[in-house]
Amino acid sequence: MYTTYDLRYSRDVLASSGFALELPTTPAASPHWEIEFDQAGGLVDDGGLARAVGRGGPTDLFVFSPGWNSGRDSARELSNAMFGLIAEALPPGRRSNVGFVTVLWPSLLFPEDEPAADGPVLTEPAAAWGTDELSPLAPAPKPSTADELVAALAPAFPEQSDDLVRIGQLLDTRPRETARLAELHRLASCLVSTPNRAVDDDGESLARTARTRVALESLAMLAPGAESGLGDLFGTLWDGARELTRVLSYYEMKNRAGLIGQAGLGPLLERLHQRTPGVRVHLIGHSFGARLIGFALAGLPSRVTPVKSFVAVQGAFSHFSFASELPIAPSRGGALARFASRVDGPLLATFSAADRALGWWYPNVSALVSQNDRGRRSASVGELGYRWGALGHDSYQQRDVVSRRLEPAGSWYDWQPGTFYRMDANHVINRDLSWLAGAHSDIRKPELAWAAVSAAGLGRAGW
Repeated sequence: MYTTYDLRYSRDVLASSGFALELPTTPAASPHWEIEFDQAGGLVDDGGLARAVGRGGPTDLFVFSPGWNSGRDSARELSNAMFGLIAEALPPGRRSNVGFVTVLWPSLLFPEDEPAADGPVLTEPAAAWGTDELSPLAPAPKPSTADELVAALAPAFPEQSDDLVRIGQLLDTRPRETARLAELHRLASCLVSTPNRAVDDDGESLARTARTRVALESLAMLAPGAESGLGDLFGTLWDGARELTRVLSYYEMKNRAGLIGQAGLGPLLERLHQRTPGVRVHLIGHSFGARLIGFALAGLPSRVTPVKSFVAVQGAFSHFSFASELPIAPSRGGALARFASRVDGPLLATFSAADRALGWWYPNVSALVSQNDRGRRSASVGELGYRWGALGHDSYQQRDVVSRRLEPAGSWYDWQPGTFYRMDANHVINRDLSWLAGAHSDIRKPELAWAAVSAAGLGRAGW
């Protein structure tokens, strides 16, 4: 789908953000395309993007991939908000040469994980590895019903509707039978159909392969109201079963994001580059969408790349993905280590301790199951938490990384091409918007927009 993007859209966003850049007297419309991929990375629709670029369209394209979302409308709403802020950050003389591209892909959001529109600023870290600090900072949500769960997950799993209905029934009725717990484990495991070959980023697979009781008891410790295994055993195990369903549905989304990036977005960008060598692409991704744009680099077959900047916003994938050596296997690199050169510009990754999803839930999913499974008790939960840590919690964990603070809009950044930047966003991405995720989705910020514009070399002070 092709539309034009009117800068007036962003006035409401900016009014609540304190963004100080002056709005133009007569806003100009900027081209905006939606490109859509199926779950295997097949291009469903490019919205006319290739044709427009081939006919001399914008020279600079900001490509944004949303992460978890509750449907196309929420993905579009977030994308429009981000593009509004980016458009305002652009100097007027740059706007006529810029276009915006939204990546639509079959993602999902567990129904009780929907972030609020606003929340209190967190003054202390929202998360910690291990089980000593599992108490939530926001009220626990009411568990979704079977109907709500099916409605939320069905669009992302169109071929598994019967399994989803049965999963919902089991979670609603919570039968006190070990056979039914095993059935839930099997059905939830079947939600994962996309392979993940990244050894640095497959910790959630432990929840599929562990014994049912180990997996459910471990994951129950992450459930709202967890009592560390005390109380009714079957109640605890069914709490763990709900968390297992959440974990494995999100694991499928993470795997799917990598496949779509490598098999879909990367080749599309290569085709644009072949058709119009002068086009400049600026990749931005949030959550699992950051993994999608990361694996798009692996899908670029040539080293002459159209990608001129890379911005991972609270990336929900391994903080070792770009590392040349993995702590667990020094002879091997992260899944994306060989592809950093496909970015002819800076590579930014934000991190925030207020992101509960990535600092607490994400690593503990793998760490707790791993620690409790047979033959894996030699490592502490803290060590395993770092092993399975996320990019959006502490950014790039590798050599030769430059640490920077996310600065106010209009600030000077001395970006260097080919350099990784660990962007401290603790003072920006810090509002508690949900029990599970904390500040994970608190990204509609002018500071982020300015960093993206500046990294693209399009700001008043670029690199």
